[in-house]
Amino acid sequence: MSRQVISRRRPVLSFIVGLTLLGSAGYVVFELGRYQGGYSVVDQRKEREELQQLISQQAAFADELRRQIASLQTSREIDQETYAQVESDLSQLQRRIQAQEEELVFYQGIISPENGLAGLRIQTLNLTKAEPEGHYVLRLVLVQTINHDRRVSGVVKFNIEGVRDGEVLELGPEDVLLDSESADIRYGFRYFQGLQRDLVLPEDFRPSQVNVEIWPQGSRGQPISESYKWSAVTG
Repeated sequence: MSRQVISRRRPVLSFIVGLTLLGSAGYVVFELGRYQGGYSVVDQRKEREELQQLISQQAAFADELRRQIASLQTSREIDQETYAQVESDLSQLQRRIQAQEEELVFYQGIISPENGLAGLRIQTLNLTKAEPEGHYVLRLVLVQTINHDRRVSGVVKFNIEGVRDGEVLELGPEDVLLDSESADIRYGFRYFQGLQRDLVLPEDFRPSQVNVEIWPQGSRGQPISESYKWSAVTG
């Protein structure tokens, strides 16, 4: 009898988890597209509660799956296949919740940052190793916080400080970008934008720091500068 009950649980659990993952993934992609398109239905006064509600709902589903796992563990005649499937679904749902919590932090940082300051800023910068040796992928995310009534545009400039053969060097985009025709990294957005470029460092060059400057278009725009230790952005 217990085996029949357990077997009946599997399609129900799979259906619940499937709907949860499909719905949550669709919501994030949908909202992401509307943010990129310059539109959001989330009111600034309510966005924290409404977005957090999505996380709470999915956490409730995760709790239900944990309860089902505990029930299966205590059954005398346990269906190993069903148990493995539910455990796998739970792990997948937990990863989805974590990813969406990170999305929420990102969106909230755009709409209502903790420091309460409006304007253009660098959200993230990282460099990922590529092949062959000395090649990297530079990824940069820019955001405009609080005020989104106008589109911002301009140019990103950067240089990499380091040492080669005992000599201190400072390499600019024209020295490291694989595509020499696009030394100027241009941006244009209302909410946020991700930029990516492939670069290669000279042989025997030991980088120590990356300096980034954002130059907004227009006479009133003041450049925004940030410096990052190489080890901090290439982890």
